[in-house]
Amino acid sequence: MDTVAAVAFARELIDIDSTTGKEQSAGEWLAARLAQLGYTVECQPVSGGRFNVFARLDQPSVVFSTHFDCVPPFFPSAVRGDVLFGRGSCDAKGIVAAQVAAAERLRASGERRAGLLFVVGEERGSDGAMVANARPCGSRFLINGEPTDNRLGRATRGVLRLRLRRPAAPHIPPRPSTASRPSTSCSTD
Repeated sequence: MDTVAAVAFARELIDIDSTTGKEQSAGEWLAARLAQLGYTVECQPVSGGRFNVFARLDQPSVVFSTHFDCVPPFFPSAVRGDVLFGRGSCDAKGIVAAQVAAAERLRASGERRAGLLFVVGEERGSDGAMVANARPCGSRFLINGEPTDNRLGRATRGVLRLRLRRPAAPHIPPRPSTASRPSTSCSTD
């Protein structure tokens, strides 16, 4: 997908009103368009006919993600000079188009392990993100597109879960020097 095609993709999506709560038509367009491009598309129901769109070729190692809902009021796209305008052109329908273009370029180079996850409800409550988090796709990396003062933000998040067990002491020792050291008697499972 070249730049002209990416801008056309963005404009078609921008021209669909997807203010938070009204994302169904934009989701249907996205799902159909990604299926036309040859992706396996899964629609993740959220509420009221709204759904996230998850698309992949093979099992993804990396997922490009952003949201496709917008704040009101809706206004359609326009190009003035070399700048794209319209509700969502920056936050985040233009990002959707850029991520689809990136996945298409990866596919053209032979890389098929990229996925696309586009969620609803980010502007109010992030209910789409909560649904997506409950259905992890198993990728190693997520690239989230969200405009933040036009700066790249890098972050990692993870969890280390341990279960520590220590045998119960039959009594409290009379002197601290006779106590066992908990750090040496713990085990993990």
